[in-house]
Amino acid sequence: MIDLLPSVEQQQIIDSVVEFFERALPVARPAGADPGRISAGLWKEIAGLGWFGLGLAEQVGGAGYSLVEEMLVAREIGRHVASPALFAAMLAAHVAVHAGNALLLKRILSGELRVGLANLLPGASRRARNFHLLDADSSHLVLYWDEAGMGLHERASFAPTTAVDSLDEAVHLERAVAPDSAPFAWVSAQRSPLPRRAALLICAQQVGVAEAAKDDAVAYAKVREQFGQPIGAFQALKHECADMAVECEAAYAQTFFAGLTENDGLADAGFQCAAAGLLATEAALGNARANIQIHGGIGFTSECDAHRYLKRAHLLAQLGGAAGRHWRLLVAPSCDDQHLSDGLS
Repeated sequence: MIDLLPSVEQQQIIDSVVEFFERALPVARPAGADPGRISAGLWKEIAGLGWFGLGLAEQVGGAGYSLVEEMLVAREIGRHVASPALFAAMLAAHVAVHAGNALLLKRILSGELRVGLANLLPGASRRARNFHLLDADSSHLVLYWDEAGMGLHERASFAPTTAVDSLDEAVHLERAVAPDSAPFAWVSAQRSPLPRRAALLICAQQVGVAEAAKDDAVAYAKVREQFGQPIGAFQALKHECADMAVECEAAYAQTFFAGLTENDGLADAGFQCAAAGLLATEAALGNARANIQIHGGIGFTSECDAHRYLKRAHLLAQLGGAAGRHWRLLVAPSCDDQHLSDGLS
């Protein structure tokens, strides 16, 4: 039997991450506060907590934990709608290790170097290489991955950039063209399956979004009254909240099962990861929509935090072009993903 529940030590990691977010980056922020932005001081504090090196071996300066512990942290990043740059820094540390760049690794783990994300624009050709940069305005490095591998570019190499409005206002968004220069560091997927690691960290964030949306809906249903009683007493809303809880459980179980198969290097890890990607995304989007509906008219206003979960779920669903690869792996799991990609393009 596979135990998917956190161990005592893993729960301690979760508790420490939750304590930090509730103190420093709560979902509900004062009016006028900059949502989701991480200051230089907070970035170094997070680095000091060891998040960026959590899944690295102790010999290279990490904490000696596994992918699963990284996913537990990523789950809380999603739950608290925190900057996706945090999981980018976790991945960047792995790139530095596999690239054999000890100095780069040291500067990432210390928080001296900040990391942002580069994501290929939907519909953009691979030759045009048009990107969105996410939370990279204060970064020194930018992380990019596709099915071929994962690498780091210097932020300055993307100049010039154009700031654009982001649907998720908690994320700073820019448009840029990929630099002609080679990546600062690059690791092929054949050498290490870092793109799949990235996909699983995104899945874990989507699980966190789904769980937070469900908790938000349940909490509101307990206090909002209609016809002299809490709206949670009505059967339709009871069923809605129950469905949200089931979505969370299914997404959590598949995501962390996929994490265990990837961590153990099992043959079906790619298939399990693809299934997790679809289930976690569906749970996050569905629960976020239901949460807004349960909040009623106030759920559509900017004063309500319910909409933030839906925006983040949509943003995460776009990272790395994951949805297309997930479907291809599930429809034809015996085929090589790159071959399918070439054949469908």
